[in-house]
Amino acid sequence: MKTYLADLHIHSCLSPCGQRTMSPYAIVDAAVANRLDLIAVTDHNTAAMTPIIAQVARDAGLDFLYGLELQTCEDVHLLAYFDDETTCLAFSDEVYALLPDGYDDPYSLGEQTQVDAEDNLLRFEPKFLVNGLDLSFADAVRRINELGGLAVPAHIDRRFFSVLSQLGELPEGLDFPVIEVREEDIPDICGDAAILRSSDAHCPENIGERVTLITIEEVTIDELRKAAAGIDGRSIVGEFAP
Repeated sequence: MKTYLADLHIHSCLSPCGQRTMSPYAIVDAAVANRLDLIAVTDHNTAAMTPIIAQVARDAGLDFLYGLELQTCEDVHLLAYFDDETTCLAFSDEVYALLPDGYDDPYSLGEQTQVDAEDNLLRFEPKFLVNGLDLSFADAVRRINELGGLAVPAHIDRRFFSVLSQLGELPEGLDFPVIEVREEDIPDICGDAAILRSSDAHCPENIGERVTLITIEEVTIDELRKAAAGIDGRSIVGEFAP
């Protein structure tokens, strides 16, 4: 059993809200500087940057969890995590196809850039990624679970883009072993779910400002589910600083 210091909600330069400085090495260097053991890059509605960042992270001795952050048709943000690159990228392709075409940026967030490991520009993303999908929150959760992933409602206590701000409650009949909470107070609606705390970093300086201690045998979705349930000494404990 190992306890990982984890930040599982980080945006790269591909997310329009992510700064151009959020390149693979900048993300990994910040994670190492903050003594993190495990990271996940969860860009909006795409996992296109995850393969290269995963390799840079592992070369630096970090563990990596594949993921992305969906925005459902109700404008709810939902984190989706997967065991492997193939499944994550296949789901990412499904999600990307549900985005509207065109680059209409009502928030003036800026460019969405995909880069290589050395921060060389590969392309500009033509679809605006912070956009609602043609997919409901409930159907997104079901699809993630079908693929063997872990669906985690993101920043549930935020006043916008959260399940509470948009829906008022967690829909019944869905599986939420883990829920992400930003602030210290935990909403009653979380019930017995394990609490994930993450930086939701958009610049290198934010990485690691909220973290989670995760005690598991290995970095897999099955182990995370067992940790959420507290099985055989496994655990998920949210913290505010490493």
